[in-house]
Amino acid sequence: MKPFSFVHLADLHLGYMQYNLAERREDFSRAFIEAVEKILKLKPSFVILSGDIFDSPRPSNLTLATAIREFKKLKDAGIKIFAVDGSHDLEPNIMTGTVLVPLHNTGLVNYLPRLEEGCWKDENYYIYGVQSSRNLREADEKISRYMKEKPPKPNPNLFNIFVFHGALDNPKYAPPYLKPDIRMEHLPEGFNYYAGGHVHEPLIQKFKTGILVYPGCLETTNYTEAKISKGFYYVKVESPDKPPEIERIEIENTRKFIVEEKDFSGKTPDEIVQETSNLISKIDTEEAVLVVVLKGNLLPGLRKSQIDIPKIKSNAKKALYTIILNQMVEAEQLKIPPKIKETKELKTAAYEYFLKMFKEQKYPEDFCLKMADLAVKLLDPLLEDETEKVKSLLEEAVKQ
Repeated sequence: MKPFSFVHLADLHLGYMQYNLAERREDFSRAFIEAVEKILKLKPSFVILSGDIFDSPRPSNLTLATAIREFKKLKDAGIKIFAVDGSHDLEPNIMTGTVLVPLHNTGLVNYLPRLEEGCWKDENYYIYGVQSSRNLREADEKISRYMKEKPPKPNPNLFNIFVFHGALDNPKYAPPYLKPDIRMEHLPEGFNYYAGGHVHEPLIQKFKTGILVYPGCLETTNYTEAKISKGFYYVKVESPDKPPEIERIEIENTRKFIVEEKDFSGKTPDEIVQETSNLISKIDTEEAVLVVVLKGNLLPGLRKSQIDIPKIKSNAKKALYTIILNQMVEAEQLKIPPKIKETKELKTAAYEYFLKMFKEQKYPEDFCLKMADLAVKLLDPLLEDETEKVKSLLEEAVKQ
């Protein structure tokens, strides 16, 4: 086997009109164009695209034209593209199929599920890919059927890459805010590099016979991602017996997001408007997206609707877009529920419910038992509003 290199990227979300702004659609295109420019300079043997290439299964003509133009640059440079679909560009139905099929038919992209045996192989590497799914139930049916029709055949003498899109059903490998849509058992042994998509933050971990890698997204799809680095991975391979050398390639020209959170507990609506307006004027930046999150507890008798959000936003003169998220809590929402007398029955029911729920998701048995037990332990401190006790229990569970 000869040394080679490849690029792994995912979650381009081309065509995403975030906040209904054409400028944001252009931002996602610009990030991809920058990525292609960097790839052309790196001159890898091929590119892996792990899904969500488009934000919609039916991208606009403008978005499609951008993708075709950039894919052609790579093709003309002799750089192959191997792709799978993601949850966003997944086929809406069997009749219409995914937009990756016509791109495959034109020779711009090698859509792995469309290839014979679902793979591409040569004297150096073996690349196998599966379609994405909307949930675990669909994955159980779809991936099981697919692997029976096109069973994976990794070769120990080659560098083996498994390409997929989805969050794994194990909290060790996926952020807690993502609902799992692919099982660990769907990713077979024998691969050196598990090339994932869907998780929008970069991640590299040991996994089964190799490493699990998520490159993250190229642009900010949600303000909570603002501080996460945007980019992709450049991977150098010497042999299947040695771990690959992985380099992070940053995307530099992304839209600037400025996110501020402030607690306004005990303030009147007028005070909140004045202080937030001052904050907006202070952080107002040319062409940035401003996000201010209002937190805290309102005084009794006051309502969130009394906070003049349009007046606050009017103070932004330079920003591309301003978002005010009113997460203030009204006094009526703070009332502690009456203590439940039948605590024993409640705990029994809660334990049985959570145990059943986690087992249905096919988590490991010990994990199901621990999570059901944790749910029961949280009941008393939640009912007594003992936030520190709740926090302590959750932190202990995360450590374990």
